[in-house]
Amino acid sequence: MNLKYLLGAGFFRAIEAVVSSPVFPLTRYFPRGVFWMFDIQRFMGTRSLGVLFDVGANVGQTLKTLLRHAPGAKIYGFEPALEPFRVLEANFGGRSNVDLRNVALGARPDRLALQLDDYSELNTLMPRDTQGPAGTTQMTDVATVDDIVAAEGISHLDILKIDVQGWEMEVLHGAGKLIADHNLIFIYAEVAFRSDAAEMQQFGPLHDHLERNGFALCGFYEGMKVGPRKEFLVFSNALYVHPAARLKWTGIGTG
Repeated sequence: MNLKYLLGAGFFRAIEAVVSSPVFPLTRYFPRGVFWMFDIQRFMGTRSLGVLFDVGANVGQTLKTLLRHAPGAKIYGFEPALEPFRVLEANFGGRSNVDLRNVALGARPDRLALQLDDYSELNTLMPRDTQGPAGTTQMTDVATVDDIVAAEGISHLDILKIDVQGWEMEVLHGAGKLIADHNLIFIYAEVAFRSDAAEMQQFGPLHDHLERNGFALCGFYEGMKVGPRKEFLVFSNALYVHPAARLKWTGIGTG
């Protein structure tokens, strides 16, 4: 890790600490496309968020961001792999507004083989032949977003974050009722832009599915670029809003 990266990362964290502060205004003059949670709060017109789902929580990288920007929100974290889940519990299990579940989410209730990788962020429920060398597996229970929302008596989700290494469409299919009823406002999902990134969710199918179901693309965040001048975008996180759901739950329209 070189000095240039460390300085850049430190500067980025310092700016995020400022914009995530409750005293910093949700101003339209701060550039969009930098901090996705800050943008969501601007799009919602408030820092006060309700229920957030972190699907593919791993050891809490995104959960930490959610808590920094929305410390009062109710956050559910889903991580099926045992070792990352133990770390996740150790880091965040003591918080009253955080509910951690050692399960995967998918299109239907099931019990499936989770493909484990030495780098736990690459664990996936996708078949191993798309993941490279064969590795170990772990059986995991699979639930759906719709079933959990119903069981918990949740009226709507403000944010559904998904980072599940190619399993994103399965998670979305399991949220079909929530989406159809206009009870899911924002989706934040990792997407790939290169066909050779077989271990990740391709942007095209996910984008087409969300557009058909009423979502609009807001922007891309935290992109990974390669090349001698960092000119090639490999993957990024895409933020979507459902305008009808936002209108239903906040009164904010598109005009």
